Parts: sequence; C-alpha cells; structure tokens
Amino acid sequence: MGRIFTATGDDGNTYCNSLKARVPKDHPIIELIGSLDEVNSFVGMARALVPSYLGEVQSDLKQLQYLIFRLGFHISGSKSLNEEDLKFLEGLADKYYGREPLKNFVLPSGPLPSSSLHVARTVARRAERSLVRASKNYSFDDIVFKVINRLSSVLFAMAIYISRKLGYGDEPVSFR
Repeated sequence: MGRIFTATGDDGNTYCNSLKARVPKDHPIIELIGSLDEVNSFVGMARALVPSYLGEVQSDLKQLQYLIFRLGFHISGSKSLNEEDLKFLEGLADKYYGREPLKNFVLPSGPLPSSSLHVARTVARRAERSLVRASKNYSFDDIVFKVINRLSSVLFAMAIYISRKLGYGDEPVSFR
C-alpha cells in the first residue's frame, strides 16, 4: 500500500510545475495555488451545507469546484481554461445575483453555507492579489485574471441568494 506523504517537502520546498523547478513553499505561485485550494475547500463546505432541496445550487457549486481546480492547473502550467469558463462564471453570477440584486452594502453573514461562500469570496480576493503580485515576475494568461476576478463575483452572488432562499434577510451596513 502506498503512503500519503512523500517527505520531499520536509526541507520547506516543493515542485512548481510551471517553473519546472523546486521552489520554497512561500513562493508567490505556490501561495496563489494554496489560496485557490482554500477557496475550493470553503466552496466544498458550502456545498455540503446546502440543503438537498437546493440541488441546482449544489450542482453549480460542484461545477465551480471543478473550475477552481482547473484554474490551479492552468496557473501550474497545464492550459486548462478557455473563454467558455469565463462565460460559465458570468452566467452563474447573472443567474444568482440577477434574481434579487442588492440595494445596499450588506454584512457578510447568513446561514452556514452562505457564510462559507463569503469566506471563499474573501480568499478568492486574496488569491487575486497574489496573482497580481506574482505577475510582476511571472507571466500568466489573461484568462487567469478574468476567471479569478469573476470567481469572487459568483461566490458573492451565490452567498446572497442562498441566504435569502434559506429565509435570512440582508443585514445592510450602516455607516454611522
């Protein structure tokens, strides 16, 4: 039986496929991929928490998880994204946000699946900042920037939709 660990990272380095080299685990590209892994995990948590009667939402979250994996693959040097992925994300954002657009800024809260998606959204934004930082020294396809930017919009739209569907009202932000 195989082992789950390889011990090749015990020295604080890991292999970066896009660079074809071992790099420190805090390398900008590794940080970016790690953030995407976090996003995917929070989306998975939300998917597990969404009630079964919202099967369409569960299905869309699953497709979103596959796309997040492919985003990481693309960043790692395996061209895995295309314009259809961008259209998919834009369609999801319109589908969920278009049903009940916001009139105010709202606190990121609600039931557990929504809260998980709000956390995923903030981690996606962190990943986007990591992408911008890494792009100062490494080249990424334009599709990566577009997909990662749309991803946070979709996560926000789905979080709001799920909150409302589960009977939670918006909590508008007061600026006083």
